Amino acid sequence: MHEEIVRALRTSGMSLYEARIYLALLRHGPQNGNEVARTSKVPSSKVYAALDKLADQGIVHAIRRNGGTRFAPIAPNELVERLRRQYNEPLDLLERALPEVSAPPPAAEMLAISSREAALENCRALIHGAQSELLVSVWEDDLPGLDEALVAAYARGVAVYGMLYATEASPDHVHLPGSWLWHSYQDIVGARVHGRMLTAVADRDEALVAHLPANGDTAAVRTRSPAMVLITQEYLHHDRVLQAAQQKIGFAQWDRWWQADPDLRTIILGESLGEGPTPVDDPTT
Repeated sequence: MHEEIVRALRTSGMSLYEARIYLALLRHGPQNGNEVARTSKVPSSKVYAALDKLADQGIVHAIRRNGGTRFAPIAPNELVERLRRQYNEPLDLLERALPEVSAPPPAAEMLAISSREAALENCRALIHGAQSELLVSVWEDDLPGLDEALVAAYARGVAVYGMLYATEASPDHVHLPGSWLWHSYQDIVGARVHGRMLTAVADRDEALVAHLPANGDTAAVRTRSPAMVLITQEYLHHDRVLQAAQQKIGFAQWDRWWQADPDLRTIILGESLGEGPTPVDDPTT
C-alpha cells in the first residue's frame, strides 16, 4: 500500500522524494530534517530541497521552536481537495474551450491506430459516444475493458447488437447487454486472418476496424468516411445474419454444405484445398 500511495502522489505531480517525505510526515508526525531523511529514506543531501519545495507549495508547514525547525504535513483531505481542484479546473476549462477552437475533422478522414491498447481505447471512445445504435464484433480476449462501456451504453438507451468470437458457442460466463450472437468458427476465422479482429460502428456514423495479429503490429483505423462506415456496417449485418442462419439450419448440415463446394471452402478457409471436403469439427459437440 505504501508504494501504491507514493505512485499515486507522483502521478498527481509530486517527485519521488516529495511523495516519500509527505507520506513519512503523515505517518510519523512532525519531524526535523534529519528525522525526515531517516523515516522517508530520502538522502540527507536532498531532503531539505524537497522540504523547501513542499513548504513553498503549502503542502508542508515549518514549525520553528526553541531554535529548531520541524515540519508537519497538511491533512490528507486538504491535499486531496487541492489536487482535485488543480486537475479538475483545467480539465473543465479544456472541456468547454477546446470544442470551440477545433475545426471539425473532414468527414472522410481515417485515423491510423498502431497498437492494441490504442485500438481498444478508441473502441471505448466510440462506444461512449454512441447515442442510438452500436454494432460490435469482438473476440473474447479483447472484451475486458469494453464490457463496462457496453453496459453503460445500453443503460443510457443505446441499442447494442454484438458478435462475440468465443471458444464456446454460448459461453455462460459472459453476460453482455443487448442482442448478442456467439460466432462458432473462431478457429477458422483466426487462422484465415492470422489473429483477431475488432470492429464497431456507432450510430451509422463512425466506424473502427482493427486487425490484431497473432504476430506483428496492430493495424487499425477509425473513420467517419461514409463509404467505410457503410462497408463496415454491412459486414457486421451480414456476419450476424450468417450466424443466425447457421444456428437455424444446424451446424452439421451447414458444414456439409460449404465443405462440398470448392469455392466456398477457399473463401471460408482462406486457401484452396483441391477436391474433396475437408473435415471441420462440429462446434456443437
